[in-house]
Amino acid sequence: MSRLQVPEFKSYEDEAAFWDNLDTTDFMEDDGEWFHFDAANQRAARVAILPEVLSELAARARVQGVSVETLVNAWLIEHLSSSPTEHVEGPK
Repeated sequence: MSRLQVPEFKSYEDEAAFWDNLDTTDFMEDDGEWFHFDAANQRAARVAILPEVLSELAARARVQGVSVETLVNAWLIEHLSSSPTEHVEGPK
């Protein structure tokens, strides 16, 4: 690991270019684990959508300026929060 030497800059643009192009890997310890996140074991699910439904979703998402995924997730959250909950047991 080497020590970062920051030069004197003649302008903000020169400094911005320096930081934008800096590869920090030379200045990080190689302990084999730079980042570690403790998170619940969650995963996204893929769902098949009929082509004609996807076309309509894409059109509505475009009007709202969001992705299809964002629109579908927002609608699902809205529907789930407004519907009465029923306890459904998953596989054992």
